[in-house]
Amino acid sequence: MDALKQPTHLRVNLLTQAYNVVQDPKFSWWVESEAADTFQTAYQLVFGISEQALAAHNYLAVSPWEASGENTAVTYPALNDLLIENKLYYWQVRIRDNHGNTSELSQPNHFLTAIDHFTAPGIWAQNQSTTPDGRPALGNFAFLRSPEFKLPRAKIDSVYIRVLARGNEVTLAQSFDLYVNGHCVGVGSARPHEYYDDQDQTAYFYQTFEISDQVQSQGNQISVIATGASKLRAFFAQVVAFESDGTLVELLVSDASWRALDGSSAFGDFGAKIASQYFEMPQENVDMNFYPQGFSEPDFADKAWPAAVVTAPTVPLDGGLLLPYGAENTQRFKTAEPTKAVTKLAPTTYLVDLGKEIIGSLTVALTSPVAQKVNIYAGEQLQADGHVRHHLACGPDYVETWQLIAGENQFTTLQMKNFRYVEVVGFHGDLSVDAISGWAERQAFDDQLGTFESDQPLLNQEYDLSKYTIKATNQDIYVDSQARERRAYEGDLLVNANSSYVISDNYALARHSANYLLDNPTWPEDYKLFNVEMLWYDYLYTGDATLLAARYDVIKEKLKRGATKTDNANASWRPAKQADNYDEDLHLVTNNGLIDWPIRERDGYVEGTYNTPFNAIYVGIYQIMAQIAAVVGQKADQAIYAKRSADLKAAMIARLYDQKAGKFYDSLQADLTPNTHFSHHASAYALCYGVYDSKAMADQLAEFVANNGEFIGSIYFIYFMLRGLLNSGHAQAASRLLLNDDDQKDAKTFAAILNQLKATIAPEAWSNYYKPNLTLSHPWGATPGLTIVQGIAGIMPLEPAFKRFSVRVQAGKVKRFTLQTPCCKGLIKLNYQRLDTMATLTLTAPANTTAVITLPDTAQAVTVDDQTQTPIKNTLTVTSGQHIIRYQL
Repeated sequence: MDALKQPTHLRVNLLTQAYNVVQDPKFSWWVESEAADTFQTAYQLVFGISEQALAAHNYLAVSPWEASGENTAVTYPALNDLLIENKLYYWQVRIRDNHGNTSELSQPNHFLTAIDHFTAPGIWAQNQSTTPDGRPALGNFAFLRSPEFKLPRAKIDSVYIRVLARGNEVTLAQSFDLYVNGHCVGVGSARPHEYYDDQDQTAYFYQTFEISDQVQSQGNQISVIATGASKLRAFFAQVVAFESDGTLVELLVSDASWRALDGSSAFGDFGAKIASQYFEMPQENVDMNFYPQGFSEPDFADKAWPAAVVTAPTVPLDGGLLLPYGAENTQRFKTAEPTKAVTKLAPTTYLVDLGKEIIGSLTVALTSPVAQKVNIYAGEQLQADGHVRHHLACGPDYVETWQLIAGENQFTTLQMKNFRYVEVVGFHGDLSVDAISGWAERQAFDDQLGTFESDQPLLNQEYDLSKYTIKATNQDIYVDSQARERRAYEGDLLVNANSSYVISDNYALARHSANYLLDNPTWPEDYKLFNVEMLWYDYLYTGDATLLAARYDVIKEKLKRGATKTDNANASWRPAKQADNYDEDLHLVTNNGLIDWPIRERDGYVEGTYNTPFNAIYVGIYQIMAQIAAVVGQKADQAIYAKRSADLKAAMIARLYDQKAGKFYDSLQADLTPNTHFSHHASAYALCYGVYDSKAMADQLAEFVANNGEFIGSIYFIYFMLRGLLNSGHAQAASRLLLNDDDQKDAKTFAAILNQLKATIAPEAWSNYYKPNLTLSHPWGATPGLTIVQGIAGIMPLEPAFKRFSVRVQAGKVKRFTLQTPCCKGLIKLNYQRLDTMATLTLTAPANTTAVITLPDTAQAVTVDDQTQTPIKNTLTVTSGQHIIRYQL
């Protein structure tokens, strides 16, 4: 049997199902080999118009063998001339390795080319003055059903539905659930992208779902439940099939042949809203006298429904663009946590604990002995008396009613909420544990890719908290919290994306979010810099420089000063282009960043003209910008930014560092006199971005930043605190912070977050005490997961696409752990064991990678695979396969 296997994990434009191809698709795959020390030496791509064509070797194109080790972001320029709009293409890849082996062709993967306009009109329910129950018909909800359609007689390769909705943008949420023959296949539409490509235009995204597994030869039916909160409300759909010879057949479009039921009565919509200061959405006061139970099933009787009304002949773009969505689609998942429970609080009051918080809605299958009306309260937290805190700390009040009928009540709600607990008040009867379930709204997630287990139970819980945070909060764009703002922020993105990188190999959502923020910046000045940092991580983790090259000028602009002070939340979120704020004489930058939030968490920080945290971030970002300039061939810029980083670092140490105290001043006044206050934040940002010139200086800073084993500042700030400690080699201090088991109320520990807050998604703050309007669904608090992988295990890309990656175990108090983390080349597995003074690392590196292992300064008697080795500057290099490294501490 050959050691070199078929390539696996084929992707196009980072996606396993790419429906967004225009030109220059980027191909990626994993190299699979049973042999150690395996590198790809060449690859060949083949393309066809159907899976049948590939099987018959009837190729559209065959690339020559390319002598290259690249297996990420690979292009084949000759393909561009062959790509036609709105077509299906298949591809395979085979490779050669350094052992002289040639693999078989991979299993086929396919992609769709984009469309530039929708042929289908937009539809909605008819306008009515009143509903059957006599209330105003507001038209905010609609149930839509297509006529039946059948497949062509010819052999079908695959079937797809393209969908888009307008009119719900004001809720900052996706607006419809899409069903095919009773199966919910997804959620849409993805959020529009304002100021797309730095222009005064909005990109509206259509989404594509493959429905080949849901359709049959005939009797097929599409159903939709949708919200439209503005007069633009319209739903657009087009179903297409590709025959085995590549022929495109249009099977169905949204038009007046559809049936549409106004949902005002079904959802008891009389204009009441659930709102925060940033958005509002309709209440869902479900009335089962009018809710069409089973509406998504093919055999549902819809003849009494009125015909749908065409509300828009074409997609209203308002001078904008129609584009394919570039990340994984959001789907619906019925939750069933093992810890789910129903508790009877009073004779007619029940508490449903879903076991974990979700972002989404409810799916209900409830038997009621009589017709009755119940109150429904949902929330993230419980009150002291055990009832649901339905008026969320962050603003929205989840209070609704359900009018039940005698017998079966089966329905789903639609609006996106953040909650763990549901309280049913006034229900006469028995409420089973399966009657009310979560209807989570998120991307698909592979729980098996990223795993961690150690001898420290608290650390294991922190990893699980971070992992579930990413799983639960990945919708159509990274946001701070769906409960309150529903906005993308660059600082949140930095934590969110890095947390995602260590547990998932889905990279498209991070890139989509970073690109959105390039055109839609937020008010903190340092956040614009974090966008630059995030784009560099995107390149390191994917090996794809497309975005760096395409948006280089916009990226450069992020390094310039904004229009207003950074603590002004009312400032323009898209300021005019600004002048450079780097002082060529002083080698310092003016202005300030967020530092921490809320302001009370800044450890008494004193602001000046030249601020230490902001300048420290610039040291790192100028260095990153120099690397970006090098990647895109801007050599003059590379030299400028590299010099600025070095000069700024030297100036900070000379002017802002107190050598005697071993700390950084907070800031300098305009006359260069220091504000002599030493906040922890000033030194933490300096440590995080490498503003030290010796180990002794780093040691002094780390001792202060570690704060005697107690976190200081907000849960967001600890990202910089922990990263600085780990990057500077002070893992013991970082480990002590993470393993602090003080779980008293309001303690700044993860033990308190888990045991007092009962959080299952990372919260926005340590507790309600520190931020009374907190959310318990805020990814910026997910730092432990990335800290474990990138910090304690030290697994980070050293070269783009993990050609070379680091392993630097800094275990601190941890004596044993087993870890698995995905990268774009495969799975990295690492076991660590310390017995007395003997440490053992068992590392499995994917094919086509090289691991650079950094050992502790005290490491002696080093062996690799039972062979004695002499590390060079405490480092060893191993290639793919499993390796056992032992050393004496």
